[in-house]
Amino acid sequence: MKIDFNTTMKTTKQLTLLVTFCVTLIACGQNSPIFTPTKNSYQIDHNKKIIVLNIDVEDDVNHEVTTLQLDEKYSFTAPANGLKDTESYTVDKDGAAYKLFITKSPILAIHVKDSLTKHPRVLGHFRYFDADTTFTSVIGMDLRGNLSLTYPKKSFNVEFYTDSVSKGQKDIKLKKLREDDDIILDGLYNEPLLLRAYTSQKLWKEIHTPHYASEEKKARATVDGFYVDLFVNNEYRGIYLVSEKINRGLLKLKKKKGDTIRGELFKAGYYDPGTSFKGAPDFKNSLPTWAGWEMEYPYEDYTAHYNNLHEAITFVTTSNDTQFATQLPSYFNVDNLIDYFLFVNLIRATDNVGKNFYLAKYNTETPYFIVPWDMDGVLGTIQAGKRIPTTDDILSNNLFDRMQNNAALKSKMNQRWTELRASSFADKALEARIREIYTELLNEKKYERDVLAWDKTHEEEHLTYMLNWLKNRSSYLDTFFKEE
Repeated sequence: MKIDFNTTMKTTKQLTLLVTFCVTLIACGQNSPIFTPTKNSYQIDHNKKIIVLNIDVEDDVNHEVTTLQLDEKYSFTAPANGLKDTESYTVDKDGAAYKLFITKSPILAIHVKDSLTKHPRVLGHFRYFDADTTFTSVIGMDLRGNLSLTYPKKSFNVEFYTDSVSKGQKDIKLKKLREDDDIILDGLYNEPLLLRAYTSQKLWKEIHTPHYASEEKKARATVDGFYVDLFVNNEYRGIYLVSEKINRGLLKLKKKKGDTIRGELFKAGYYDPGTSFKGAPDFKNSLPTWAGWEMEYPYEDYTAHYNNLHEAITFVTTSNDTQFATQLPSYFNVDNLIDYFLFVNLIRATDNVGKNFYLAKYNTETPYFIVPWDMDGVLGTIQAGKRIPTTDDILSNNLFDRMQNNAALKSKMNQRWTELRASSFADKALEARIREIYTELLNEKKYERDVLAWDKTHEEEHLTYMLNWLKNRSSYLDTFFKEE
């Protein structure tokens, strides 16, 4: 085959010029004062005049921008030298001023046709946008909570469906959460700084590892979560915490095998002698609830299994002191109980010793252990968000009372407190943990836009109060858990 080198060279020069032109054109487009973000990367509330845009602030826009091309063109009132999630911007559309926020956190856009109530769940459409994950799904959605139902900023349950007809459950993987078919959208309305529950979850996971972790490496000590911006029917609902639900899969409890009950999970749903370990009345397995407890797993065919739990609580209420000391480990994981007792007293979780926790059993022959839950009324407040400055009391129930009255167990509590005060419970460690989350929420303008949605302030004075309260609380507990 004969090759014409002159023609080849001419063609090569033409291709080089074309490539150079295209590269220049692309570069010019990237540096254009008009920025057009990826479809679905933003949401707009035209009533509240709020725009939230999810972009990689370091890579996407690092030049001067004068115009934002969204559903329509929005002009910056002053040219922006790059777009940063640490700044907020004012943009104009037809004489109307909008507040623009940049975020690196996910944006959730949900549409539902029917009004939301606590029951039943209504069909909806769910869109999730983040830098590394974007998807849509059919969902079922309802309101969640009891006291939180009275708040203007609601919390929600969301369950993912395969389709709107069969409503088959569909597992979804979101960030660091485990793959599951439902999530919680917590509005945090009663948390002035939006971080009490989240910080407490993180702290518990740091200090406590499930006692069966060597067998189940993926078992969680409690739920995890992350912050998002939520829009419902095009209305901006502010900053929410996406959280997992406590269930058998999260804790990696053993599944029922034939007729053999292995793993068990109960929720302390309301105050009762049973959930305070003061009484164990007769039970019926034909009912889903008993003595303040709600059976979460296994509950099927309208049949519960309270036999083992009834026996354990009966032991607490009827055993003599010698029996209690020697046999407690066969019913409850003692290290878990001690960690939980110290933990709820550090954060002063007033609503978490007679309800708002789970009791779980990994397998047939293993003891029960506590899983903390719903820790919003902590760190100097109660569940309604009201400040309670008390620092010099001890939260307890009958189970923990009996443990404190045993010299060996009280000594073990004291030793564990000393150990934690030198690590996770140290004043500097606790303050650094809280300040890190607070600074993130502040610097990324999450507080600023949540205020625009709900006119509920998040001033730094709330942080000062919390940190001062926590130091005073820790100092008091140092005297109570003092090693002899």
